[in-house]
Amino acid sequence: MATSSLQSQQMQTQQAAPIPGPVRAAILLLALGEENGSAIWQSLNDSEARLVSSIMAKLGSVRQETLLRVAAEFMREVSASNLSGGPEKTEKILLGALPRTQARSIIEEIKTPESPDLWQKLSFAKPEQLAGFLSKEYSQTIAVVLTKITPEQSAKVLALLPAPLSTEIVNRMLGMEPVSDEIMKGIETMIEESFVTPPALPGRRDPMDQVAQIFNALEKKHESRFLAALDVTNREAAQKLRALMFSFDELARLDAASAQTLLRAVERETMIKALKGATKGVREFFFAQMSQRAARSFLEDMEVQGPVRLKDVDEAQRAIVNLAKDLAAKGEIILTTNSNDDEMIN
Repeated sequence: MATSSLQSQQMQTQQAAPIPGPVRAAILLLALGEENGSAIWQSLNDSEARLVSSIMAKLGSVRQETLLRVAAEFMREVSASNLSGGPEKTEKILLGALPRTQARSIIEEIKTPESPDLWQKLSFAKPEQLAGFLSKEYSQTIAVVLTKITPEQSAKVLALLPAPLSTEIVNRMLGMEPVSDEIMKGIETMIEESFVTPPALPGRRDPMDQVAQIFNALEKKHESRFLAALDVTNREAAQKLRALMFSFDELARLDAASAQTLLRAVERETMIKALKGATKGVREFFFAQMSQRAARSFLEDMEVQGPVRLKDVDEAQRAIVNLAKDLAAKGEIILTTNSNDDEMIN
């Protein structure tokens, strides 16, 4: 009986259509995961890595019979349940297996929709062009647009707009009410006809939280400018924004496990630049999460690098904060909110 079943299985395998090589590679690497598959990923050239990761991101559910055909000997070590691919799983594997710059480049390609909608298009538009276009519109219209595109793009556009207008826009975003479908449709039509690019991030978010995210993406000089202006025109809002914003210094409030996870995820050069401009307390916190050898190596590299522009330090610290937020959203680390009641001093 067992022999008959085995023969039947073998016949089905022989009759099945052949699986293309790149698809077999994607299934195998999906099964291996980021740690066991790291050596294979590193052996691929850039075009091969892009092809395989693109296929992996679209795999969906992989049947156990298919896994058996692709890597029968490996099935003894994996779960009997089917695997599931997808963008998030692919991103995790790429970040664990490839150089971070290459992994991020591939991830952006995967995340970018083949046919992006209006707001997604605006989020990828050149900030200078978008700012020039929006500067001719009413401040309320600009405020609506900036709450629909990504915080990073909003920050860039806001920084390019003239001071009186940009401050008014921030105030309008802070007090924004839900926009009717009719008005939103009119704004979308105007953008499609006059600019041709972006729209809506799913769900309505709190206006204060949206503006805080945008401010977090601003360079320090622009962030300080807007907060100073709000201190005069809307002090209560300015105080709430400061409470919501998460700074690089606050990363020193991470627990040890979260801090070490963050350190593994950050590019070494980025962390070196960020720590060059950090306070003594923050430096000591991160060095305490490293081995003595690793900490000495970081200090040596910081000394060898010499002076670093303040702008580069700000960009590095902002990149690390954004990465920390991404990791927290995925549940990989825990961020401690800024609260005077539980503030800790090292």
